[in-house]
Amino acid sequence: MIGIKDVAGYLPEREVRNVDVADELGFKPGFLETKVGVQKRRISAIGESTSDMCVRAFATLIARRPEAADVGLLLLCTQNPDYKLPHTSSVLQARLGLSKSMLAFDISLGCSGYVATLVTAKALMHELGIERALVFTCDPYSKVLAADDKSTIPLFSDGATVTLVERGAPLQIGRGTFGNDGSLFETLIIPGSGTARAPGETEAPLRMDGRNIYAMLKNEVPENIRACVSANGYTLDDIESFVFHQASAWLLRTLCSDLGLAAERVPSNLESIGNTVSSSIPLLLADMFASGEPLPRVMLLSGFGVGLSWASVVLTRA
Repeated sequence: MIGIKDVAGYLPEREVRNVDVADELGFKPGFLETKVGVQKRRISAIGESTSDMCVRAFATLIARRPEAADVGLLLLCTQNPDYKLPHTSSVLQARLGLSKSMLAFDISLGCSGYVATLVTAKALMHELGIERALVFTCDPYSKVLAADDKSTIPLFSDGATVTLVERGAPLQIGRGTFGNDGSLFETLIIPGSGTARAPGETEAPLRMDGRNIYAMLKNEVPENIRACVSANGYTLDDIESFVFHQASAWLLRTLCSDLGLAAERVPSNLESIGNTVSSSIPLLLADMFASGEPLPRVMLLSGFGVGLSWASVVLTRA
């Protein structure tokens, strides 16, 4: 079986409190705490790139897992790469001094990306006979936001993670379930940022429509989670821990209510870190690994967002 051996994360040093920006963004007292649920966010430094943050996450991993330097596959989930080309996973391979005898590529996904990339790594390892892989996530949204956008500034945060995936690892990766609705692609978009740019159009900051995200959460995500649990031979009651993408307090409360989940079964770091996009789920896993406590016997991961897309997978402790 192929599973997760360890997870490590990196958060930039700069910390911003939402209470310090609430007035200038026009929020009423208490709104950000109750609906958004974020008190503090981490912001990457000027000039601190996606690969910089991934390298720093890897430094934490390699200190306790020297075998992480011997891999045959490197995947990076990001929608904010160092360059349009080459792929940032190639930059990472060189910066980390890893073998040239490997497959390395980027996956352009956001909030559902960690789950999708994890399952992709498992499939490639199985098909190609690869013993060990690295799955990186990093999406520094602070670099693509408008400073006065009240729908995004209080929510998004920067961070990076790296997951060591290995044959025989104790946290086995089960079957995943996925969905995508491209008809709503403009829900989360950076206009003018690619080849669809109209003549004379320039790249704009990220734009988000929270109404479509809420509708996806209500209409698609609970059913996807139930399907994933069933596909892996479990019921919702069998799942000890539900590790959800840290979208917002309001969305997490809605999802837990729709699934009938008690708060103690749903870990969260949203208040102290914010929404780190593809890194939110693995940052929670990194805390679990670092705690020294036994991992949950059965847990479910679920991410949902930009695309629009959603993805879930069950992890089982051997």
